[in-house]
Amino acid sequence: MKRGIIAVILAVFFLSSCQNNGDPNTTQPGDSFIGGVKGIDVAFASDEPPQVVLDNNQQEFFLTLLLRNEGEFTVPTGQLIASLSGVQKQAFGLQSLTVTNTLPIAGAQKQVTGGNLPGATEQVEFGKAQYTIDIPADFTTTLRADICYTYQTQALANICLKKDVLRKDLDDVCDVKVPNLPIENSGGPFQVVQAHEDTVGKNKIKFNFKVKNSGIGAIYEPGSFTNLCAGQEDKRDKVKITLTSPENAFQIQCSQLGNTHTGVVRLVNGEKDISCTIDTTNLQDITFQGLVIVTMDYMYRSGVIKQLVVQNAA
Repeated sequence: MKRGIIAVILAVFFLSSCQNNGDPNTTQPGDSFIGGVKGIDVAFASDEPPQVVLDNNQQEFFLTLLLRNEGEFTVPTGQLIASLSGVQKQAFGLQSLTVTNTLPIAGAQKQVTGGNLPGATEQVEFGKAQYTIDIPADFTTTLRADICYTYQTQALANICLKKDVLRKDLDDVCDVKVPNLPIENSGGPFQVVQAHEDTVGKNKIKFNFKVKNSGIGAIYEPGSFTNLCAGQEDKRDKVKITLTSPENAFQIQCSQLGNTHTGVVRLVNGEKDISCTIDTTNLQDITFQGLVIVTMDYMYRSGVIKQLVVQNAA
């Protein structure tokens, strides 16, 4: 399955580069992804709960969240955790304030033959509820639902490579100095927002890029939440970054990743600059474009609130 996906990506990039008419400064990434900066949208289902409920066990109602996957990563079963706050479990007769998704939440898919399949809409249910206490007067409470879910964004870039990166040749098909390197992201709230390529001596390429939380929620290290969508602030603003070459054409090392190609980074103000190098000593003399895949793994947290009126039924 992975080989098939990579083959499609490579084909799209190849066709894109063939449309450049040989201009080394016009290499553009292909239309490989749908894109966008959203992950899972969350909302309370209509009338679940209603705006007003009765006290003293007089009214049963449901608490249900609608989850719509606006990105391109499929959230596996059990990898979305929803937690309620603002209510007292026993007072509302709830079995639990936390539930997980029992089905995968499929991401949007780009079709090779054209067109896009939208992401799935699923729901998670907290079950039946009823306010169990007899109160002397109406009161309003703020019901909040937080979701924490596993997500992934992939970004693609074509970088220009050859053994002696300082030598200019008539048959060069690309430029090793690109201040604004085109890069394409799959749909997700965390993105690569800038990239550039430059030389560092005769046999070394510099590939720098910036990652950023482009969504409206909070980002956490993978695996931060397992049974409750709350806390874990020591793991906030951490993302796992992995760089790979599907063609195994070169090795890449990044200082922020411990001079390897993978590791966890801490964001500053929601973003991080990553500086990487590629040793070209063992590469071919003739220029070629190498595909770099930047995979970003994280958990994302967002929420929704609703005002709930508990009414004295007496």
